[in-house]
Amino acid sequence: MKYARVLIEHCPKEATQLFIEYYTGRFTPRIEAPATDSQPQTNGGFAAGAANAVQNLSNLLPLSYMNNSAAAQNGVKPTPPDATAKREPPKYTPPRPRTAFSSFIDHPDEFIVFLEACLKDDSLSDSDRSDISTTLFEMYLHKSNEKKGDDTHREEWETRAKSLINTLPNGTTPSPPKPPIENSNVLLLSHLSDFTAGTTLVKEQSGLLFDIFRSYTSAKDTRGALKALRKYGPEEPQLYPAALSYLTSDSRILDEAGPEELAAVLERIDRDGLMAPLQVVQTLSKNAVASMGMLKPYLAGRIERERKEIAENRRLAGQFRAETEVRRGELAELGSKPVVFQAARCGVCMGALELPAVHFLCRHSFHQRCLRGGGGAGEQGEECPVCARDNATIRALKKSQEENAERHELFGDDLERSEDRFRTVAEWFGRGVMGVPGGE
Repeated sequence: MKYARVLIEHCPKEATQLFIEYYTGRFTPRIEAPATDSQPQTNGGFAAGAANAVQNLSNLLPLSYMNNSAAAQNGVKPTPPDATAKREPPKYTPPRPRTAFSSFIDHPDEFIVFLEACLKDDSLSDSDRSDISTTLFEMYLHKSNEKKGDDTHREEWETRAKSLINTLPNGTTPSPPKPPIENSNVLLLSHLSDFTAGTTLVKEQSGLLFDIFRSYTSAKDTRGALKALRKYGPEEPQLYPAALSYLTSDSRILDEAGPEELAAVLERIDRDGLMAPLQVVQTLSKNAVASMGMLKPYLAGRIERERKEIAENRRLAGQFRAETEVRRGELAELGSKPVVFQAARCGVCMGALELPAVHFLCRHSFHQRCLRGGGGAGEQGEECPVCARDNATIRALKKSQEENAERHELFGDDLERSEDRFRTVAEWFGRGVMGVPGGE
């Protein structure tokens, strides 16, 4: 490594290839017989040593690809075939690639070629692979800023940089998987190079979708904020209330976005129930940017829907009230008036009804022999076979309601997740959760 910089300075491509082979463990030196030289060797200092190193490299590199005839023409003694076949390349442990980084100063193109070749080496450790990836990411960003105003050049190198930190390209796992660069390094390098796509990608992979939207709003980038809203809104619904507050924070922002975007945000908030109407009105009234005309469609749709819900609730309430009165009348008749049984056939065998027969207050009649218990009165009394299944369902529901009435944590959890809390309270009230224990 003593003359590494000099070699790269005078023959960059050949020296870079030599470095790649050496640091990836594929370097095979060629053993030459010592040549007799009648001239005495002189020590010319560092400059002479560097010049000799460059000359030796230029003479050495083509020789490995020469055959015996070409070597003979160049004045090199050919190697016997037997000796070449028996010779094995020496085994060595490649040094860490970081030791060669300083040799590529002022040679970014060769440095990138070296890093890309080293990154393809399967024998790299995770620490070295992460180190090379971080350095290569920095070099890509450096190249992207070389030509100011050339968007094509910048986009090409930024795409390469993005491929290093995008661990899930196109929704699939890369092969082979690359260890991710530390997020702190990506954020720092992206900030220094004004590479916003890198910052956004890291936040996406970390699930910081709200922070991405907030970075656009902080920079007053309305287009970027709306683009992020469309992309991340389905995954992060709370972005819509934040977008409503941002769009109505300044008249210039609202003019840039347009009333259509505000209407779309209000529609999504209304459809998913993200904000109550009072909260929407309070948000829009903070800066007095949105006009009543922009809010009118939202309020009109909301009022119309609530009117329909009220009408439906009133209809259901009337229906339930009528059914309740019917049941109360039936109970009063059973307790005060005689019941006339007019069934002519058995409810089990469907044969003509004959004595002995059993009659139930539900107005079903059976042969005594067709009943399982023979029509006798046990502890609970004989039950109508026709109504037994419905009665069992009602008893199970009643038992479940009695058990859930004492589990107030279920009520609290359901109330916390509910979109219509009044309806939830009414449902649990009907289940007896607020009733007096042991009361009628």
